[in-house]
Amino acid sequence: MTGALLTVLKFGLLLLLYLFLARTLRAVVVDLYGPRRSASAPARPKAPAPAPSPRKSRKIPREIVVHRPDGGTRTHGLGGHGVTLGRSSGVDVVVDDVYVSDEHAQILPDDGGWSVRDLGSTNGTYLNGAKVTRPTPLAAGDQLRLGKTRIEVRR
Repeated sequence: MTGALLTVLKFGLLLLLYLFLARTLRAVVVDLYGPRRSASAPARPKAPAPAPSPRKSRKIPREIVVHRPDGGTRTHGLGGHGVTLGRSSGVDVVVDDVYVSDEHAQILPDDGGWSVRDLGSTNGTYLNGAKVTRPTPLAAGDQLRLGKTRIEVRR
């Protein structure tokens, strides 16, 4: 009787071990690839279109001021072709900051104004404290942050 009870307990623990491993593997797969969607799942309602940005009514910028972490500043005009910011010597505005990528961000002409775009930088580009994930309109008075360098957008 004792031998049969031990065998049942062994198989029970083995089953619990396999269940634990299966759930762990499932959690890893969901974390890597996201939850599985079934074909019969109802589609999520689309979010309403965002309200027009209040930035359009603000002044269009004409220059940027780079405030380096060491306290120095440099002013650069925004030309018609746009400006690429980064640590590389091949960019338009060299930002001497170890937390800035070689080609970090770009300021591009956009419908009569300017917009900022992150170029896949390691540490990200921030506009007024929010991470830039897509081309975002700029206005005079905005603050960009690349690494530890602050860039002021001016008229």
